Amino acid sequence: MVENLNNAVHAVRGHIQYMQDATTLVEIQDGLLAWDSTGHIVACDEHKKINSLLPKSVNVDNHSGKLVVPGFVDCHVHLPQLDCRNKTGHTLLDWLKNYIFPAEAAFSDVIFARSIAKRFFLEILQNGTTTAMIYSTIHEAATNVAFEEADNCGIRAIIGKVMMDQNCPDALKENTKESLSGSERLISKWHGHKDRLFYAMTPRFALTCSRDLIVGAGQMAQDANVYFQTHLSETPDEVAFAKEMHGFSDYVDFYGDCHCLGKKSMYAHCIYPTDSEWQGLSQSQSAIAHCPSSNIFLRSGRMPYEKIAEYHVRCGLGSDVGAGPKFSMWDVMRCGQEQHTKNVFSNKNAFYHATLGGAEALGLSDQIGSFHVGKKADVVVFDVPTSFNAIEQIPMAAATYVSGKMCYLGKE
Repeated sequence: MVENLNNAVHAVRGHIQYMQDATTLVEIQDGLLAWDSTGHIVACDEHKKINSLLPKSVNVDNHSGKLVVPGFVDCHVHLPQLDCRNKTGHTLLDWLKNYIFPAEAAFSDVIFARSIAKRFFLEILQNGTTTAMIYSTIHEAATNVAFEEADNCGIRAIIGKVMMDQNCPDALKENTKESLSGSERLISKWHGHKDRLFYAMTPRFALTCSRDLIVGAGQMAQDANVYFQTHLSETPDEVAFAKEMHGFSDYVDFYGDCHCLGKKSMYAHCIYPTDSEWQGLSQSQSAIAHCPSSNIFLRSGRMPYEKIAEYHVRCGLGSDVGAGPKFSMWDVMRCGQEQHTKNVFSNKNAFYHATLGGAEALGLSDQIGSFHVGKKADVVVFDVPTSFNAIEQIPMAAATYVSGKMCYLGKE
């Protein structure tokens, strides 16, 4: 694939792999990927075919023998839970009470919040993730800091201030109207910033949110044309308590009644939806974030992956740090194969969901997720020979680029 090589300003050489679609892997053993000054891809082909055609001024980063893949897309991750990984021995609700809520309350301190955000974004880029959908905390100032640090490091991010107005510690319980107002202010400041940072309305889940808050979040997401994210059907206890609390029989219909379904809505986990709920996700064109490493760690259950194809639901992968123990999407892919077996969740399936499939789930596949000419050069280099070996090895990135700009360079 070649457009106008005269516009090229930078390129990487290496063993290129990307998914052309959900089933087709493109592999170029000695490839060259070039982009222009705006960070858009102008060529992806064999080195021998196009190297001589590049302008003399082009900077070529030579990663021969290393794997070059599209930047990973993490569809579900919690910034404030960076230091909450590997807190074992609890199911979801006890884990929230004993570890997560106290950790998130500390984000009332903006200096502390910034120190965590800096480390969070460094580690996520070190692992080759270039786009992430992120939960912050209930604190508007801490969420603003998260956006500032995302802006500084160059990552592509969708971030939301968590919303909770019931069934949580007093230190994290919001006034319903103020929760919505805080989100509105953050939307005005950050949504669409540099065409790289975006906002997501983020009611944590049905147990900690009143119906008024969920309705308000859904309506604001639609009115402002921003994203919406929450957790859905992660454990049987959560499902039972939510039904009792809100008086519904169909979890997805409940969110539909609250204006929370649609192309920009992302539901994490989705382990226990009924067939009618899967149908509701499909018909509304909502997406899900599959979080196998987290599901294993908290013993929450197995997401029925076969329903994705049966109901044609868009699906990305989520590290779900801190229930997920690692930022590495290689680890998430490996855990997916552990839960589903390679016959169901093949190497190509895993790689697709971590790249192009994640981009499709976020509605960004026209911009990222593969190396098609015209897309943004979100690129990661790994010092391994092939992507499928990497699923076992879980490497760190050698270099990470977002829109053609190097955001992380590993140590040789």
